[in-house]
Amino acid sequence: MKTKVLMCLIPGMLCILIMDGCTMYQRERDQSNSAASTQTSLPNSSASVDVALEQTVTDAILSHNRGSFRGDDKQMFATEYHEILKTVVQDKSTEVYLVALYAQYQFEEGEAKLIGSGSNPCVITFVSADGVYSVTDYWEPEDGENYESSLRSRFPEDILESGTDLSEPNAMELCDQRALDYFEGQGADSSKPRV
Repeated sequence: MKTKVLMCLIPGMLCILIMDGCTMYQRERDQSNSAASTQTSLPNSSASVDVALEQTVTDAILSHNRGSFRGDDKQMFATEYHEILKTVVQDKSTEVYLVALYAQYQFEEGEAKLIGSGSNPCVITFVSADGVYSVTDYWEPEDGENYESSLRSRFPEDILESGTDLSEPNAMELCDQRALDYFEGQGADSSKPRV
């Protein structure tokens, strides 16, 4: 009986952690496109460490992708959705195997318009020092004909067997909704777009 209860609780807790890791981010016009080291302080409890790692993964995805799509003088918003497939911790280094969806929006003509998105499996490597995670590497597979061999060279076999696609069928819709909520929260409407 206890095993059945645990089997039901574990997926629920994983969903909460994944959804908590999906946060919003606004790209300011004057931000640099260079992706400096992403750092997040770690609280002292182990439950907080998982939340801190999720937030650090989110920050790394946003930072890595923010220069990939156009940016101009219109109001911008970027968000992400990710699913962690495996985490490998060795000493102060943590490798996170995941699939990430990045989406960037612009408020134009009274609408939140998707101006770019992409989804990829990736590996983000962090080091932890003095309670802070810092990104040391953000790896994505090669495009085109080398995609499969590149992926196999970096991802463990157990992940490849399970698959490297997003399991959440509504991930893009979740990102779209965050963009709508963001622009509405900023007072953007069809009568006066915010710049």
